Parts: sequence; C-alpha cells; structure tokens
Amino acid sequence: MIQVPKIEGELDLEDVAAWCLRQKWLGITEQSPMYRNRDFFPQLLELYRTERARELRQEAEEAARRTELERRAAESRAAQQRAYEHQRLMRDMREWGRENGFFVGTRGRIPRKVINAYNEAKGIS
Repeated sequence: MIQVPKIEGELDLEDVAAWCLRQKWLGITEQSPMYRNRDFFPQLLELYRTERARELRQEAEEAARRTELERRAAESRAAQQRAYEHQRLMRDMREWGRENGFFVGTRGRIPRKVINAYNEAKGIS
C-alpha cells in the first residue's frame, strides 16, 4: 500500500483553484469570482484536502503499478533474449558436431563429449 501524507497546513490556493477547475464542481470557471479572488469556502477546502490526498494516493499507486509492469516486461524481454541465444548456441553446436564427425541428433540432449569438444574448439571455458 502506498502511503501519501495528508494535506495539512497552509494550502496553495493556486493548486486548489486548478483542482476546482479540473473537477468542474459547483460550476466554477475561470470567470467565476470565487476562482478569480481565490475566495474558497471552508467546506470546499476540506473537500480539497480529502479528495486531493486520495487522488495523490491513486496517482502514486498507478505509478507503482506502471513501474512493476515495466520491470516485468523488461524481465520477459531479457528471458526471451536468453532463450534465443541458447537456441542459437545449441543449433551452432549441433552443426559443428556433425561437421567434425560426431553423431548429434536433431533434437534432444547434446552428448557431453560434443559439448566439451565444441567448447575447446571455440575457446569457451
């Protein structure tokens, strides 16, 4: 659970005004005297404190969810890349084994002697 501190103390009236416009509550527009004078009644300020805190918490949760999805996608791409590299290595090892007189099937496990000979020939330790 994402913890977002409550909005306490002095409020930024510009932020309150922008929030009121976004919410379109009470028919507040940029031409409204309440908006122009930044003269908000106490109930609206209390509503702002509770609702804006909830919005901030939701935004933080959404950001955390997005970050987790991006991390999972990166892990998935890395796993796919590793699988592709392994498949390419096995294909190369089978071809090398056949070209050098070893019996290597088209599927299944590659014999240890073929793997060792391949690694020695390619300088892989």
